[in-house]
Amino acid sequence: MLFKGVKYACGTCIKGHRSSNCSHVDRPLFEIRKKGRPISQCTVCRDLRKTKQVHAKCLCTHKANKEQQP
Repeated sequence: MLFKGVKYACGTCIKGHRSSNCSHVDRPLFEIRKKGRPISQCTVCRDLRKTKQVHAKCLCTHKANKEQQP
């Protein structure tokens, strides 16, 4: 079931691999996440990796956290 562009399904349908066809409104619904690994790099580092073929760990979030902590 789609709600505001996010897919939801009940636990029974998820376990039975029927999340696309779930129409149970009376059961607790869970958000269906995307397949595969979650993105761990920011868009800037990902673009650098694609264009310059540099495989480096993204430290952008660490820099932002250090600046915020006085």
